[in-house]
Amino acid sequence: MLWNVDVWREMDRLRREMDNLFTGYERTGGAAATFPLVNIYDEKDNVVVTAELPGMTKDKVGITFADGVLTLAGKMEPLAEAKGMTVVRQERSVGDFEKTLRIPSRVQQDKISASFDNGVLTITLPKSEEAKPKTITIEAK
Repeated sequence: MLWNVDVWREMDRLRREMDNLFTGYERTGGAAATFPLVNIYDEKDNVVVTAELPGMTKDKVGITFADGVLTLAGKMEPLAEAKGMTVVRQERSVGDFEKTLRIPSRVQQDKISASFDNGVLTITLPKSEEAKPKTITIEAK
């Protein structure tokens, strides 16, 4: 069955309306449960995680990996120019955050690398040999 793109657009609109119902109320997990926004990509040899961290610097973010779980932690500081002002609307999170992600493949922990560019953190987790796809040759009889 093919889905019409308009159905997905309508589902997204309904999700945003439900989110707006709770604006101003503390949700389970708070902002720390949703911040930062992340994407996880599975490549042939790596799992790549990207996280949006606007306004942060690399020294304000901590990354740990243990037992297949990647943890990002840090503190989002309020904008300096906003101090002393009255908040009219605030959509950007402020304060401590910690986000844990289960990585779907075994990785080589000693080869994990991370880079930070223009507010986007990229973490590359090389897959262990047993986690990489294998091509199986079929023998003819």
